[in-house]
Amino acid sequence: MTNVQPAVPDKNWLEPEELYLARGDECEIDRPLFQGDIFIGVPLPVIPKKPPTPGKVEIDFAESIVMIIPHPCQCYHGDRIRPFITVAPVRQVFDYDNFGADKAGSKDKFALPDLMMQKGDEQHKSFVADFGRVVSVPQSYLQSTNRIACLSHMGLGLLAKRFIQFQSRVPSQMAQVMAFTQDQWQESFLMQAWVRRHRTLKGFTAWVKSERSIAGIAGGVPIIPYKYITSAPDEIIQAISSMPSQ
Repeated sequence: MTNVQPAVPDKNWLEPEELYLARGDECEIDRPLFQGDIFIGVPLPVIPKKPPTPGKVEIDFAESIVMIIPHPCQCYHGDRIRPFITVAPVRQVFDYDNFGADKAGSKDKFALPDLMMQKGDEQHKSFVADFGRVVSVPQSYLQSTNRIACLSHMGLGLLAKRFIQFQSRVPSQMAQVMAFTQDQWQESFLMQAWVRRHRTLKGFTAWVKSERSIAGIAGGVPIIPYKYITSAPDEIIQAISSMPSQ
């Protein structure tokens, strides 16, 4: 029997060209908030090491770099961003020696090589997202103007693979976890087209899950666009882009 190789080879490491969809000035303002997005200037609480006494306690906040951790379905409820989003703090490192020769070590970290500290920054530095310090913050803390990187689909696959290993030590493959976000990955580009056309995401979910005729799909017979997100995304984006603006 011939061994069938996965469409995406399994990896423990991605170079920046494969890891990122966009960095720095390449990050588009109208792209929806998504798993793996990285933001600067996010206020995170500085939790005291000793338990505070009961009652009102002052907590300091520090501006931080963070990466969104949850699956896209845990970031949105229909058209609405959920009130709180779970993020992992991101910090600079000097090397990735603790990841080991095969890059499978340091399971509580996610490598972010050649990340830019801010838009327009030409100095690429090495960072890690710390899975052991995840925290949920109000979604208003995550502003698209402060987004400095978006992961690629392969990047999301590696993120999910490493986070699953960190949380449960259950082995998984990139191709497997990428398959579980294929529809959401394609949907993110539809959402972006909707925002470009209407300046808001309002109405997107109702539109994409209702019957309508779209040129180039099923010969013009009414279909539900959501069922064709993966097989005909370009046709759906064209239909959205051609709509009258709200």
